[in-house]
Amino acid sequence: MQNTQHTKSRLRRFHQRSGAASVEMAIVAPLFFLMIMGLVEFTRMGMVKQALTDAARAGCRKAVLVGTITTSNAESIIRDHMQATIASANDASLCRISFEPTELEGLESGTTITATVEVNYSDVSWIVPRFLNQSVLRGQSTMKRE
Repeated sequence: MQNTQHTKSRLRRFHQRSGAASVEMAIVAPLFFLMIMGLVEFTRMGMVKQALTDAARAGCRKAVLVGTITTSNAESIIRDHMQATIASANDASLCRISFEPTELEGLESGTTITATVEVNYSDVSWIVPRFLNQSVLRGQSTMKRE
């Protein structure tokens, strides 16, 4: 007899808490999804920054080789690399590329060449950027002419 009463009181308490799960979900779900969106946003930022650095290194490596590579050839190498890594021709066209010195033809051996690739984070973000919309991502590589 006591066992039956104990089970009934347990069921009664369960029915009284039936809305608690909905309230908990309403509180926790927005925070959970906000955290997931933040993880996606910061991961994308790191991925694009690494792609910029890799593209700058690839363009700088071609620019330091002895030969007749022009600034526009080195820029096209960087744009091709960016298009292959971030998977969007539109994103690759938004990158700003600069070399120091600006003209690569006729440089002496040992001259330091720096390739810099920049893009506004708001241009390559997957999610509408709220916290990082003013950020400029930059990749840079410096090598000596062979």
